[in-house]
Amino acid sequence: MTSNDGLDADLLAARSEAAALFAAASRNDQAGPSAQLHCLAAATALRAPSGPVPATTDAHDPDQLITRALRILGELEPEDFAHPDVLAAARHGRRALREPR
Repeated sequence: MTSNDGLDADLLAARSEAAALFAAASRNDQAGPSAQLHCLAAATALRAPSGPVPATTDAHDPDQLITRALRILGELEPEDFAHPDVLAAARHGRRALREPR
């Protein structure tokens, strides 16, 4: 099953899950402002369908959320990971992990 832009359901699901985790990290009070901005940029870069971010993710450490999102992206097939928007999201996620709190 593919969507209108040629992305398959598994890729869309991975993008959506990673974007939700990045979004949760971007609004987490434990993350510093720069990390929050990188997480917001990562979530936006994925261009995933918007939806509510699960409230359960708010209680997690922002670094855990970012790491989970990066692992999801890292498990994509090489040709899916090579999409410019996925690469941009991964770069923002890595930068967010390096930012001080």
